[in-house]
Amino acid sequence: MTTEKKMMTKKLKVGRWNIFLAIVAAAFFSLGYAITQSGNKTDVVTNIDVSQLKSFPEEDLSKFDGDEPGEMILIGLNGWVYDVSPGSDFYNSNGPYHYLAGRDSSKELNLVGGEIIKSKYKIVGKLIK
Repeated sequence: MTTEKKMMTKKLKVGRWNIFLAIVAAAFFSLGYAITQSGNKTDVVTNIDVSQLKSFPEEDLSKFDGDEPGEMILIGLNGWVYDVSPGSDFYNSNGPYHYLAGRDSSKELNLVGGEIIKSKYKIVGKLIK
């Protein structure tokens, strides 16, 4: 076999290997995403008298987006409304997570950060869609 044919064969094998690795990586990413999403369908809430919670229609959350200094800052997550005012430096109009405030942020927080919200902040209401 000539040197040129050997090099072509080697390139072909490397190319197939790269394609195989890309497919495997995509499969693992898809599986991980599916597992993450399936685990976020329900939340277990304890030590809360749900009957005493205020109901917040989704469109009303925008009033609590952190733009007004001293006002409550709320975030919707999986059907619950959390008061994130104690972390106002993160959620006010100058904060890095302001985009999450004043709305249902379940989609983003179920990917990253939702567990922090649930463990750190108090539930103040039920989110109504």
